[in-house]
Amino acid sequence: MLHYIYPVLIFSTFLVGVFHSQKIKGKPIFLLMYFLLFSGLVEVSGPLIIKFLEIKSFFVYNTYYLVCILFYNYLFKAYLTSNSTKKTLNVLSIGYIVFVILNHLFRQDYYHSFQSYNIIYFGFFVIIAVVSYFIESLNSDNVLSAKKSLLFWVSLGLLLFQVGIIPIFIFGEFFNFSGIFDYILLTLNFILYGCMITGFIVSERAYN
Repeated sequence: MLHYIYPVLIFSTFLVGVFHSQKIKGKPIFLLMYFLLFSGLVEVSGPLIIKFLEIKSFFVYNTYYLVCILFYNYLFKAYLTSNSTKKTLNVLSIGYIVFVILNHLFRQDYYHSFQSYNIIYFGFFVIIAVVSYFIESLNSDNVLSAKKSLLFWVSLGLLLFQVGIIPIFIFGEFFNFSGIFDYILLTLNFILYGCMITGFIVSERAYN
């Protein structure tokens, strides 16, 4: 039942974004709108594939995270000024693709299992990108107006989400989180998309 909440949450965020789209139209972060739409479709299609095609949908979510890392690589590079940081994100993105292949060959099958190791890799990538963005923001003249930027709120949501989810995937092999995992994941998703909704509402075009 909880799984039905995710597409509602994502599409609600998308609709808030549509209402405030003039703030980001023509800006690199406008691509977030398409990404939200894509994310919502993934959440809808996963259960439908299982129900109607009677096949596992692991490949859908594994592919989703591949798109995720490419999207966030583009998004943060569009706003970062440090060339060395941009190169680092590029290397990590390419490394992710290599990691996915190796993980498929030796550990977690791409089509028949959820590649949790990839999620951990992606999480650390996001943390590096977000922290780099925050550091640049703190060292810039716009630090006092950072909260007027949609990317600030997206970054905050991503950071809180990953800090909460990474330990579960790392220690999941040693501890049983099955009873509370769904509720933790749901809470983290509310935090993530709540931050995005806040960003759409309070951000100003000049800072996007």
